[in-house]
Amino acid sequence: MARPLLRGDRLQAAREAIGLSREELATRLELSSPVRIRVWETGLERPRPRFVPRLAAALGVDPLYLLDVDRDDPPLAALRLAAGLATNEVTGDGLSVMTYVRLEDGRPGADPSPKVMAAISQVLGVDIPRVEAAVRRSRRDHAAMAAFEG
Repeated sequence: MARPLLRGDRLQAAREAIGLSREELATRLELSSPVRIRVWETGLERPRPRFVPRLAAALGVDPLYLLDVDRDDPPLAALRLAAGLATNEVTGDGLSVMTYVRLEDGRPGADPSPKVMAAISQVLGVDIPRVEAAVRRSRRDHAAMAAFEG
């Protein structure tokens, strides 16, 4: 599945709402140039995952607000980005990166064990019901994409 995109329009609106220039936001994020903010706002580039929560904190918004997802029903990839993690950073006790990637992609299969769900919850910093809902959303999105492509 495609990674959720940063909504450049929301990034710009949040920045302007608190009266920050691109230069000021770049300084807060310790970026070498405000050009990075411009390319994110215009959609020419996506920020690395680690910048999503940093942007949200600097702007005083929920990280999910900056992504093109339903904040009330985000897929697993959106929760990962909101936590500022790349896929290879989602690992823990009883959780391999490959297991996580299969879940994030929404591939059909057996429901993950409680241990896997607890590990994802801990790594992403969200409660287990939120992870369970995100896995279901990821699977619905995968099924819809497969039906569309088929």
